[in-house]
Amino acid sequence: MIAALLIGALLIGATTASPLQAQQTGPGPVDRAPELQQPAKPAPAKPVESPYRYWTTHWSLKDIAVGDLANKLRTIGLGLPIKVDGLATVEFEVGVPLNALRTGKAYRLEGSLSIRDLVADQIRFDVFRAEVTYADGRLDLDTLRAVEQLDASGNAVPTAGSIVGSASAELLPRGDFSADVNTTNLRIGPIATLISRLGFAGTDGAPQGSVTANVSVRGQVDQLNQPEKLSVSGDLSAQNLRRDSSIRFSLAAKKFSWQNGQLDLPSLRIESSDRPELFLVADAKLRLDRSTQFESNLTANDLPMEDLFGLFVSNAESIVQGKLDARGRLIGTIGPAATIDELDVELALASPSVSLGGVQLGMLEHDVRLTRNHINLSPRSLPDSATDDTDLRPEMIIRSLDADFETTTEFARFSRLSGSLFGGTISGKGQIARNDQLDHALDLRWENINPEIAIPIKALARRPKLSLETSGQVQWSVPAARILQPSEHKGTLSINIAAWKLGEETLGTADVRLSVQPDRLDLNVAGTLLGGTINVRSDAPLDASTRWNQIPSKLRFTDFKVEKLSLRNLLLLTTLQRPRFDGRIDASVTPTSLVGDPAADLLIQLDGVTADGVLIARSLRFDLTVTNDSITIRSARGSYGGGQLDAKGQWAIGPGDKLITARLTRAKGSRILLPIHQQGDQWVGGIVSGRATVTGSGDHFIDSVRLSGSVQVEKGLTFGIPVGDAHSPMVVTVDTALGNWQAKFPLVQSTLARGRLTGGLSLRSAGAGQKGTHLDSEWRINHVDFESLLRTYVGTRTIGRGDVTGTLHLDGKYIRDARDLNGQFRLQLGGTDATAVPGLASAGSLLGATSLIGTRFEQGEAVGRIRKGIIVLESVLMTSDRVHVAAQGSAGLLDRRLQVNAIISTGNFQAQNLLLTRINTPTFTDFLPLRSVNRLLSDRTFVLEISGPTRDPIIRLMSGETLRANVQRVARQQAFNIIAADALLTD
Repeated sequence: MIAALLIGALLIGATTASPLQAQQTGPGPVDRAPELQQPAKPAPAKPVESPYRYWTTHWSLKDIAVGDLANKLRTIGLGLPIKVDGLATVEFEVGVPLNALRTGKAYRLEGSLSIRDLVADQIRFDVFRAEVTYADGRLDLDTLRAVEQLDASGNAVPTAGSIVGSASAELLPRGDFSADVNTTNLRIGPIATLISRLGFAGTDGAPQGSVTANVSVRGQVDQLNQPEKLSVSGDLSAQNLRRDSSIRFSLAAKKFSWQNGQLDLPSLRIESSDRPELFLVADAKLRLDRSTQFESNLTANDLPMEDLFGLFVSNAESIVQGKLDARGRLIGTIGPAATIDELDVELALASPSVSLGGVQLGMLEHDVRLTRNHINLSPRSLPDSATDDTDLRPEMIIRSLDADFETTTEFARFSRLSGSLFGGTISGKGQIARNDQLDHALDLRWENINPEIAIPIKALARRPKLSLETSGQVQWSVPAARILQPSEHKGTLSINIAAWKLGEETLGTADVRLSVQPDRLDLNVAGTLLGGTINVRSDAPLDASTRWNQIPSKLRFTDFKVEKLSLRNLLLLTTLQRPRFDGRIDASVTPTSLVGDPAADLLIQLDGVTADGVLIARSLRFDLTVTNDSITIRSARGSYGGGQLDAKGQWAIGPGDKLITARLTRAKGSRILLPIHQQGDQWVGGIVSGRATVTGSGDHFIDSVRLSGSVQVEKGLTFGIPVGDAHSPMVVTVDTALGNWQAKFPLVQSTLARGRLTGGLSLRSAGAGQKGTHLDSEWRINHVDFESLLRTYVGTRTIGRGDVTGTLHLDGKYIRDARDLNGQFRLQLGGTDATAVPGLASAGSLLGATSLIGTRFEQGEAVGRIRKGIIVLESVLMTSDRVHVAAQGSAGLLDRRLQVNAIISTGNFQAQNLLLTRINTPTFTDFLPLRSVNRLLSDRTFVLEISGPTRDPIIRLMSGETLRANVQRVARQQAFNIIAADALLTD
């Protein structure tokens, strides 16, 4: 780090080797670059006689590109070992040797140096300033100061990092380098990058924090780009060390030194202001030579392993998690061939819970003893009141581990392995050969081992732990020189999985068998999975030329089947809610290529698939080819929604063609949309057929989807509203990123009850996280037969003739059923038989001599609206020459119930209208509307309540209302008779 600053100054000094490029000025005062507070310079020493004749001149260089100057250094042999950049300003008194212009050592220089935006190796500073002296090939930087960040006025930001110090370097010839530096709040990210040159692994993204240090650096100029060869000593502290969202650490290392490959760290302390109880105190000595020697003592309390390791590696929580207490010492020597020449480790460990690589290790209260040939891990001595190991707390997953081991130049071997862990036991031996004449070997047995593993799969909503209760053994050997040749391996591996669980859900069981012989490899798997069974039988021929990467292409599968897999159990793994779907899955896999571009043929059978208990697919069969790039649907056929589905196409997994063609024949509309929405049975009713082309776009498996084609429906309904036998083009679009979809049926043409229905329909999703569907539609009804409409869609038993023409607007927001619909309608009723209207036929018995039998309403009108699942009849008027009907009320779309109040008036309306025409009394007709006059001239008036189911409504005569209506009618009729007679006499 300090070397980089020194070289930045050295660049400017090197430019003096080319005096013609500088700006010469006459004698006079020198304009210095702006300086930070610096002590006065000492008086120069008495010059030594020199064989050179000098021409002394003043140089002023401003905003010189330091990067460009670095290239010029090479022309006089002053190539820099590190990369530098920035804009330099110098004010120098330069002594140019007139008789040695090409001798860099002969130049003399004294003055000030200032660099803006200095970048030296990995470190950046807004400003770097120093007093520079160069003579006899030696460069000295005094009162050196660098600041990481300045504010707009040019002053140092209070929290900015800074460096203060001095440095010197023997440049010609290359010699010693030294620097004494104090740093304050220097950003640690660039420093961490430099430290990685010492051999420590780099991280994805630099850690955050700052460093304060008082350091002396000694070395050779040629070693400035090799920090491991420098000698460094001093005190170091770091504050607010963190990476990503980890807690903040502080570190203090006092009187440390690094010299000749040896690190002495007499005092190291790590703490955290976020967790006051946390600390680590240690001392260490590390010698890196042909052999690596180490010695350390440490004490740690509540050390968060994932946060501490996270300073050095990314995604540390997937490697280790948990708090750890530790105390002990470590002494050892690792030989040049990775042999353990000396080892003595005593550690006491404690933790409430630790996981390693996602495997739960449980509670730790153990002592670790490690020597050069033995390892022992055992629970800490229990108090006298405690019982033996069988009564240890169940949260202590690792009970004990003991083994002998040995490392030589020939092999690394362990033997007499004995362990009690994960609820079971393990034993065995093995060796790794370091001599090609020896064999690698492993002989391992375990029983009832039941580890718990965290599953890092984001698609699993529950994020449970996977547990495997296993027993098994492995016996394997292979010559060390032929490990890459499968035919040279000899061994068997058998694993019995007695219980395979995800959280509390039992996934199944399995028996796995793998064996290798000189001419053959066999792999067999048999077990249960999610309520079904799985069977895999395969083998691969081997010869001396076979390599492991060729095994997948040689595998021959005689059996690869999954049968009667529970769809509900499979969905339970990916959702927090109770799955809506159930059914059984059978699958057969035939791999066609397992290397290069893997591919396989799949036969998938879905049986008895239900949505919310409703059968939607009795049997569906998919014939697929799956590769790295795409899924080819050679055939998809079967029963869907009570109809027949046929489809084929190809769908790219990434960028590429995504096209499927499908045909659905005579499916039940109430079922086909149930997989999309729980209220999908309300959206469409009737028998549905259609053809569609499904296309996809985007770089992922499903980004956006467009479905276009046509659809036909017989006796169709939408939200309980009849649409008859209809057909229309359709366009459906789905945006998976936004979670939105839209379906348009722009030109619906329908034959409805001997008439026609035309219009347009648009459905769209309510938006991400919203329930329900938005609807907008406009309909035109032309000469629909009243009789056929009621018989087909209402089910009434009172059938008569009639004709309906009019308009209907239907819309709604966040629709889940018919109660969320809004609408308005205006219908003209022409030529309607009274018996076609629910309830009127039953009311005919009340009319006496004036029966409704044969009565035909020549004109009428119905106006109303639809709201909250109810058809509100605001006004229904029907008129014939003998009967006049006026009604208001409602009819339910969901419960199919009527609630209507009607007034029926009888009489000879044709004769009475003729009489009024003959009276021709404008004043009279202005006073009483014609409709009221007709009512006055009626024979009889009834007030009725029609209620109950539309199939068979109940008719109630409102006797009180009827009596009052008739009394009023008689009184008005008597008055009318007097007025009429008077009018006739007057004429």
